[in-house]
Amino acid sequence: MLVPSQPSPNQTRLGNLTVTTLSDGFLDVPGAYFSNLSPQEHTRVLPTARFGANIWLIEAGARKVLVDAGSGSWLKERFADTGNLGWQLDDRAPERAAVTDIIVTHMHADHIGGLVAGGRSLFPNATIHVQASEWAFWTDVALPQSVPEDQRPLIELIQALGNPLKGQIKLHEGKADLGGGINLLPAAGHTPGHQVVHLSAGTRELMLIADAVVSEALQFGNPDIHYALDGDPAKAAETRKTLFDRIASDRIPFAATHLTSTGFGHLERSGSGYDYTAA
Repeated sequence: MLVPSQPSPNQTRLGNLTVTTLSDGFLDVPGAYFSNLSPQEHTRVLPTARFGANIWLIEAGARKVLVDAGSGSWLKERFADTGNLGWQLDDRAPERAAVTDIIVTHMHADHIGGLVAGGRSLFPNATIHVQASEWAFWTDVALPQSVPEDQRPLIELIQALGNPLKGQIKLHEGKADLGGGINLLPAAGHTPGHQVVHLSAGTRELMLIADAVVSEALQFGNPDIHYALDGDPAKAAETRKTLFDRIASDRIPFAATHLTSTGFGHLERSGSGYDYTAA
């Protein structure tokens, strides 16, 4: 089942919304992917940094809204413990058919790989919501030849994953209101059209901030730390600090894709950074 039959630490309710965290596994990323950090900070991610691989299901009445889809089988050669959701399995077809909307926070393969198998879309009934700038960047036919050769396989994979989804894509620019308290907010830096999800019911709020933060060991205490897969590291840091400030000021519970915790947490200011507490 997409959603556990009993309440769990991975599930929370917000008004008429039920939000469930689904784990696609984890990735061990080289510590060298982080820069502008102190020697002491560097020791926290040597030799690797453990990343979670979380996605979310939002249930709102008859709607079932996925936020990203994991990596499918596309990254298993390098990261053996990814793709655990197994969307491509035949016995999951009824669950896939029930998904009405998919929010793509950004088009890196660990977020969209679970949408495609065998050259076809696995979620044929879903409208897929993507920032226009994100779609335009990754689907540009000239992009593979404009990047260093070692980056081309990644670009070519993303383009191959995007192609079967074309007929389902609904583009938007900036903020987008999907109704029922589900709103999308631009959060560029990690990628050109990276976006986060803001959920609300009355005065209560939740946020799903995708890859605005990728390392709980480093980037809460020092939001300025750069990550190699950020397209614009300075912009990503600016976005991160803006989000952290809002989350801490308004006491908004939040979750992020690559945190090892699958629940929601809180931030409090601490010196020039923040302290993270898992809920």
